[in-house]
Amino acid sequence: MTKSKIAAVSLNTTPLDFTGNFESIRSAILAKESLDSELILFPELSISGYGCEDAFYRPQVWEKSIQVLNQLKSISPNQVIVVGLPVFVDSFLYNCMAVLYQDKIQALVPKLNLANTGVHYERRWFHAPKEFQNKIISLGEEQIPFGNFVFTFPQWSFAIEICEDSWSSFKPSQWYNLLGADVILSPGASHFAMGKQTIRKQIFKETSRNQNNLQVFTNLCGNESGRIIFEGGAFFASLGNIMKEGPRLHFTPFAVTTHCFHPSEIRAAKARQFREPHPHLTPNEIPDIPLRTRSQAERKESSRFLVTDKREENKEHSTANTESLSVFEEFTKAVSLGLYDYMRKSKTKGYTLSLSGGADSATCALLVSAMVSMSKQENGEDIFPKLGISETQLLVTLYQKTKNNSPITEEIARTLSEELGCEYHSISIDEMVSQSVGIIESVKGTKLNWKEHDLALQNIQARVRSPLIWLLANLNGHLLLSTGNRSEAAVGYTTMDGDSSGSIAPLAGVSKEFLLDWLDDIQKGNNRFISPKHSVQMLRTTKPTAELKPLTEHQEDEKDLMPYPILNSIERKLVYLAMSEVDSLEELKTEFPWETKEQLFGYIQKFKKLFGISQWKRERLPPSFHLDEYGLDPKSSYRFPILSNET
Repeated sequence: MTKSKIAAVSLNTTPLDFTGNFESIRSAILAKESLDSELILFPELSISGYGCEDAFYRPQVWEKSIQVLNQLKSISPNQVIVVGLPVFVDSFLYNCMAVLYQDKIQALVPKLNLANTGVHYERRWFHAPKEFQNKIISLGEEQIPFGNFVFTFPQWSFAIEICEDSWSSFKPSQWYNLLGADVILSPGASHFAMGKQTIRKQIFKETSRNQNNLQVFTNLCGNESGRIIFEGGAFFASLGNIMKEGPRLHFTPFAVTTHCFHPSEIRAAKARQFREPHPHLTPNEIPDIPLRTRSQAERKESSRFLVTDKREENKEHSTANTESLSVFEEFTKAVSLGLYDYMRKSKTKGYTLSLSGGADSATCALLVSAMVSMSKQENGEDIFPKLGISETQLLVTLYQKTKNNSPITEEIARTLSEELGCEYHSISIDEMVSQSVGIIESVKGTKLNWKEHDLALQNIQARVRSPLIWLLANLNGHLLLSTGNRSEAAVGYTTMDGDSSGSIAPLAGVSKEFLLDWLDDIQKGNNRFISPKHSVQMLRTTKPTAELKPLTEHQEDEKDLMPYPILNSIERKLVYLAMSEVDSLEELKTEFPWETKEQLFGYIQKFKKLFGISQWKRERLPPSFHLDEYGLDPKSSYRFPILSNET
């Protein structure tokens, strides 16, 4: 029985890098994994890059995308290549997939459902047709079918629904399936969130079972444009089962996952199980586009596309890696990949970090170290010399102590740096803090004291640290890591132009509670990417503290704010779930029965006040990664007024 083979490519693109994206696409087409595939599927907007933002308005972006498309169509003319790009038609810009075959653009297929929730704002740039399209447009001297089609080979047929189309309640594939499509291609730019791949697979498994077909999903991978991480993870779902899954969160430019299938098995399943739904929905007619039968010579040339021998089937090469990751390992690999791409694409030499001896800065250091290990494992030991980066100077840490710092935090910072093998320095900033305070005392004509000027005296320590760590980062040619987490962003527990300073805030997408649990998971030996550390063990025996008050006051973060699990729960209820205070309080009483109702109500009121007055701080924080089911980055996740009745 003759089998057919499809290749799904997950791709690391860069917005507006037409040359680089072309080379990655070309390399994937010519990769040995792809050579005997009848069809090669690439992700959404893979020619231009997904995250072009308002640069999508530039005509040269569409024009260069078409130029690249014309270069691609002749690379492997006897294979069908399906690749994404923006296309301007009549008065509208569309998010399209192009179908290339036999040196021609066979058709352009527009996206019908535009993603416009969470981190996606596609309706800002693209037009969504209200019904299926079928027309002819001009691209240069070519006349190209534009719209929604079923593409037919002699043995099987396919149709395309783009990313959000596959998540919609009314999927275009429902109609494609009625018209006989055996395979549904779903190219995506689906952002990473912990646990989201499980949801994806559930959706496509059920759709393939319900429609009795083969569903092919592929995705972008990596930190494409700064804030959003894509996770790759191409997979094939057939008749209710995941048949093959490709690598997730890979550090390589692309990964090819292939699958061989019997079209006759799909059609037999349809005959046995599929029945036309009632009532019958009749959209505009969706035409067929036959992919013409090749000549005898062409068939002989392309016979390598058909896998007919069991021995050959066993030789099928795939980079598939179905090894499951825990939620903490997903976080580890996603942030490490985000840091790798941010550094690589910004053409900087590494990261500088103000290491405090606390959980957040330690997490940043651990993740940079994990990034180094994973990128070398996947790209070769010489990857950093190739990038012009000295591995020994890739991470530089600085401990900036005052008289309010305890000896234990300095020991933690030093020990962690030694365990990671990174460059470490320790300096005292007491003199600079005293000079700054003295200058302002002379201006104000008063002596500052902890009773009346507590907050100002705390903040000046963090602000004095900022220019020094920035100077060191500049000298290193590095990006500066900001160490704040989402819990601190929610309540403004950060010093502006102090510990909030940085080029990127890799932890701002997750709560403090999650980070502490992540460190504990490492110490249990559960994280395959990071081994237990003596420094982390020391860290977890100390209470989280800013160390900005005199040591005699025993400052602790949870005393300043509230217990982190309660803060995290209140934040999720009020911000993400938009629950009322009354309903939130009732659930908090169940979650934290040891707290009094009055205490919990006080925490809610404190959170509301701090959240409202801290929006201006969130507007000024460095870019962060979207990692959880929601985020607080106002440019990608959660928009809130700087001024309102709640501020």
